[in-house]
Amino acid sequence: MIMEIVFWQMLTLFVIIVVGLICGRTRVITESETKGISGLIINVFNPALVFSSVINNRGRVQDNMLQSITLIAIAMFAGLILIGIITAGLFSKERDEQIMYKLMLAFPNVGYIGIPLINSIYGPSATIYVAIFILLFNIVIYTYGIALLKGKTGKRFSSENLKSILNMGTISCLVTLLFFIFGIPVPEIVKTPITYLGNCATPLALMSVGFSLANAKFPDVFLDKRLYLFSAFKLLLLPAIGVLLLKLFSLPEQVIGISAIMFAMPTGNLPVILANRYDVNSDICSSAIIITTLLSVLTIPLIAGLI
Repeated sequence: MIMEIVFWQMLTLFVIIVVGLICGRTRVITESETKGISGLIINVFNPALVFSSVINNRGRVQDNMLQSITLIAIAMFAGLILIGIITAGLFSKERDEQIMYKLMLAFPNVGYIGIPLINSIYGPSATIYVAIFILLFNIVIYTYGIALLKGKTGKRFSSENLKSILNMGTISCLVTLLFFIFGIPVPEIVKTPITYLGNCATPLALMSVGFSLANAKFPDVFLDKRLYLFSAFKLLLLPAIGVLLLKLFSLPEQVIGISAIMFAMPTGNLPVILANRYDVNSDICSSAIIITTLLSVLTIPLIAGLI
């Protein structure tokens, strides 16, 4: 049953990607305009998505599940970072590409695809658990991710790097945590527009995959054998191992289900957006986003079948 629900939800998200592809091909939106949309996703819609996901569901949290999900999310990101460091050199010898492979492994698309997918399976109350992954994603990518990208210049631990950590991503995470921990009330006049802005994140992020596909050179994207090996490694092998490890512990089925689907997410959009900002060649990541997102329509239901 879960496998079928996941498949149809992934098919729905795939349709949104196709809409982005059509818009790009017909020049409804130009390549230069997509950069403005990327800026809105990073600085407005993604922070709003994090905040609204937590605030709208904070009264429905089960403490034991929240603790389990938090520990699993920490372990997932720590494990993916370590695996990326170990395996990046196996996929490429070029420095920029090695950086991107590390980011591609470490930062799955937990938010834009994860929220609608988990919501369709477990209901709106489960969104809070996805928000934990989103919070950690943002904290880690705006710290480790930016340090990795800027490390190319040899200034990894400069004061400039430390200042770059204070951005809309980390600020929104810190604000969200404060509101969640201390139970600070949010008036409807504030909550409603933030929720509307957060709702824009998923369709625009998925359409941006379609925009990238419209501007991509198909041989470069679809004929690179490394990307299919990477996709099998990221979308099938690692999630399957993750599910088997989780089943060794006495965890609620919902915890295992949510975590398994988070493990199986395709490569996220934010690494390529940040790489462009820091002048790191992100072509391989753009291709990986397209390939892993398309293949995830089939692989995520397969992983869901293991739950």
